[in-house]
Amino acid sequence: NPNPNPNPNPNPNPNPNPGTPTLAPTPQRLSPEMDAGSFEVFVAKEDFKFHCAHFVTFAGFRERLHGHNYRVSVCLKGNQALGHDGYVVDFGDIKKTTRKLCKALNEHFICPCHSDVMNVSETEAGQVELTCEDGSFFSIPRGDCAMLPLVHSTAEELARYLWCELAGEFGVAWLRARNVERMEVTVSEAAAQQAVFRCAVPADAAALEGMKRSLYEDPLPPRPCRECEDDEGEDFRL
Repeated sequence: NPNPNPNPNPNPNPNPNPGTPTLAPTPQRLSPEMDAGSFEVFVAKEDFKFHCAHFVTFAGFRERLHGHNYRVSVCLKGNQALGHDGYVVDFGDIKKTTRKLCKALNEHFICPCHSDVMNVSETEAGQVELTCEDGSFFSIPRGDCAMLPLVHSTAEELARYLWCELAGEFGVAWLRARNVERMEVTVSEAAAQQAVFRCAVPADAAALEGMKRSLYEDPLPPRPCRECEDDEGEDFRL
């Protein structure tokens, strides 16, 4: 049977110079209309955590006092331009600032100072007194409380609070100078149970202050975070 292919070389595009390597094709240049991509950095360290007591309360509902081992992660999103040092933001700067905020909350009772169903007051003796809608009363040493500008001590409001604190620590002007366009902060109460707040970096410091006021002027709807019983007496997690 004669070979129907008279060319004995099975390579349809042989290297004309066998002694030199074959060059890869020249990559196509990106046109202005093509996506140039973007950079982001994500940090979640073992010590990004704080252990706190709290309870969520809103009209007609109050959780029992309990606690969580909260964990935090941070994501900063830029564009296609990096800083002069090749970073979006140095990991070290993110770690230092996040650890500082976690340490300030650790081993405290989270007190939502702008609760709409709980009266919060401080005594001359240095106690924080909480009077709840259901008549419950708590008196806690001021030094044991993290007095936060929240309406509810939910993971959602904590994530937004930490977002604002991180932006303030970094400085809005500094973030924008480094081309950071958005930030995300995640707060976890337990494994696979977390809340995320993500937002564009505000235009200036005044806009950031407006965001901080929105923590209590325009609160997010709260949800209980403990196991409850439904109308039929069956346990479920809200």
